[in-house]
Amino acid sequence: MAKRPALLTRWVVIAALLAIVVGLPLVFRDQFMAASNAILAAAEEQPLAAAAFIVAALTLDLFLPVPNGVTNTLAGAAFGFPVGTLVIWTGLMGASLAGYAFGRWAARPLAKRLLGADDIEKAHRLAERAGPVALILSRPVPVLAEVMSVAAGIAGMSFARFALVMALANLGVAMLFAAIGAAAIGQASGELLMLGAVGLPLLFWLSWQGVERWRAR
Repeated sequence: MAKRPALLTRWVVIAALLAIVVGLPLVFRDQFMAASNAILAAAEEQPLAAAAFIVAALTLDLFLPVPNGVTNTLAGAAFGFPVGTLVIWTGLMGASLAGYAFGRWAARPLAKRLLGADDIEKAHRLAERAGPVALILSRPVPVLAEVMSVAAGIAGMSFARFALVMALANLGVAMLFAAIGAAAIGQASGELLMLGAVGLPLLFWLSWQGVERWRAR
């Protein structure tokens, strides 16, 4: 009986996080587009400050429900493909390394309290079994990406191995979102911005859920 409330709580938390990370930009599309234009204008005036803000936001995604799809896509739109890729990659690496350090050196009960015991245990087992493959596949998935970084630290994965895998996986994610953001600006397409901000994160999350259900059969 105790397991059912815990499972319900887990899904409520996941649904709430997805509503913030994916749902808000979709529901408030007009406001999102207006905010995007303001952010792009600010990036033109103070590019270094805008880049530092994006890197900080992506790094803090470990503890805060930062909408990565929005942040990544706007970085590509603001800085173009090459620089946007670098900015996104730096922020993603910051979150990855912070997650690993948190999992490796923070108390395990604290990790469970902040991220959920069930998710940590599942990610821990997956990290031990699949190692780099699980880390790579989880990178574009909202919520799971941060959990997997923490799990790698808890599982005691070699830091050098973890850093190399994350560097390559984050580069792929950064290039994808930077390309979409840059293309959206080049074509003046609000639809492409929404694809990066909402469509891709939702697609990756649904794909992962499909894999999890297939594995559970």
